[in-house]
Amino acid sequence: MKRLVPSGVTTILFVVAIVAAIGAMGYKRYRKTNQQKVSAERPGASSDNAIYIRSFNEMDEHVRKRWCSCGGFLELIGEGTRERDSRRFRVARMECHECEETSEVFFDTTDLLQ
Repeated sequence: MKRLVPSGVTTILFVVAIVAAIGAMGYKRYRKTNQQKVSAERPGASSDNAIYIRSFNEMDEHVRKRWCSCGGFLELIGEGTRERDSRRFRVARMECHECEETSEVFFDTTDLLQ
């Protein structure tokens, strides 16, 4: 039987395919890590950088305009209240329709609730 492609060429193509797949996985992991870092620094990502609001309408407006770092639409899936160091926070729990990551957005309601 006659070979159509020399075995050395097949090996090289196979190695190139594996390297490309590993490179794509590495890039995807890098992008996700970078997105998580950017998300952690956004206003409201933690109680330390909570978004100050004067009314709950401001909170609703902000939640409607917030998008995931992947570019997907974030849906409000719950809310709650937390206290820390004599400050009060309203926390919106959100989930992305694209990447399905969940996140919390902190709003400082200390002055609002007094």
